[in-house]
Amino acid sequence: MDNEHFERQMAFIVDQQAKFSADLAASDAEWKARMKKLDRQLEELATSMSILRDAVIGLTHHVERHDQKITEIERVLQEQAERGKETDARLNALLLVVERHISGHQ
Repeated sequence: MDNEHFERQMAFIVDQQAKFSADLAASDAEWKARMKKLDRQLEELATSMSILRDAVIGLTHHVERHDQKITEIERVLQEQAERGKETDARLNALLLVVERHISGHQ
């Protein structure tokens, strides 16, 4: 191997090493940019999740209050139904008295 051939090989190796270093630096910069973007997206996601969690908790409390109100309304309706039955019974008794009174005077 002569000196000129050796120098060409060394120049080729040095050139390849330089290209590799440049590619590695570009890849590193790209990787860092992607990581920065991912970090920002992760922070946004965490913020969104916190907002969503608070909304779900608020809705859960709202539903619980509505469940309590519905239970109360159902109880009141049941009481009204019972009172309606009692009123019907009293009206039926009154109608019987009135009918007897009317039939007794004829």
